Amino acid sequence: MSIQELRERVERAIHPREGVCGACHAVAEEICQAGWSIQAQELPDGILARILDERGQPVGEGLGIVWSPAVLAAELDAGLIPPRLEEQLRRDGTSDQETITRVAELSGFGRVVTSAVIALNSVKEAGGRTLIRRVGMGVIAEFQDSCGRVVASSPPSYCPTCAVTVAAAFYPPLAEKMRAALRDRPNTGRKKRDLGIVNHYHVKDGHVRVTLTKGDETLAHDVLGCCMAYATVKAEIAANLVPQASAEQFKLYCNLCPFKHCWMEKSMGATGNVILQRLSDIGAEIEVSADGGIVARVAGVEVEGRGTLCSLSALTNMLLRGDAQEILKPSPSRR
Repeated sequence: MSIQELRERVERAIHPREGVCGACHAVAEEICQAGWSIQAQELPDGILARILDERGQPVGEGLGIVWSPAVLAAELDAGLIPPRLEEQLRRDGTSDQETITRVAELSGFGRVVTSAVIALNSVKEAGGRTLIRRVGMGVIAEFQDSCGRVVASSPPSYCPTCAVTVAAAFYPPLAEKMRAALRDRPNTGRKKRDLGIVNHYHVKDGHVRVTLTKGDETLAHDVLGCCMAYATVKAEIAANLVPQASAEQFKLYCNLCPFKHCWMEKSMGATGNVILQRLSDIGAEIEVSADGGIVARVAGVEVEGRGTLCSLSALTNMLLRGDAQEILKPSPSRR
């Protein structure tokens, strides 16, 4: 397939309502359908992703704070994003070098979830709240104090967890606390870098399969997940790279998640972004916190949503477990 044909397929595949995360996965699926491949490796500053053509030649690379934004940066570098969306996706879904460096100073090696959990808990312990909303194709997170005043906020970011981490990285009281808390913690990303492990991604029908290799050795093969992040962590668990307690908690969430039984050929991020867009459109107040994972709540709605890595999965979980009419407040029929 020529690069022009691939660009035309990408143009048809991207739906802005599915947000940055949905767009990234849609493009990744077209890349894989064309016989190209996607790889990523952990570095001290974050994740370096590469896109290779059918001959194995690199056509794009990008650095990001975690796997998916790095892949998006590589998609942009490869010239695969339609011109009408290129500027918006670059602004709303990738990070400049200062942001990448600030986030890496918290933990490094592309790990952001634990950082986000510490930030969410710290804000809550101080009597505050963390709210998220869609802006453009990205997500903004803001920290409020006990009086409801905004003390820090992120720019539009790839996903809620990225937004929370970025906001915290630029808020000195939180950043200092997070660095201290994470200084001596095990870091799976560091372990993977030291071992020379490469993450390989294949996306089809909204599913992501991840293979981990170390030289010629395959540590985990075609591990299935609902997005790049979940599939990567599942592959790390399969390769025995993740502490047992964390692995068991992650498996518990996946075992309880009903999304896998109503997959509609879209990544979890695409589905979650559509929900988040609707909630933002109707002015709903969306609060995220951390309680054995990521928890999403909407003001006035009793049911909460739970995710392990991501608020987008938590929002999808909330919709599946709750009253969709109460949550999304359907608009009246126009005809």
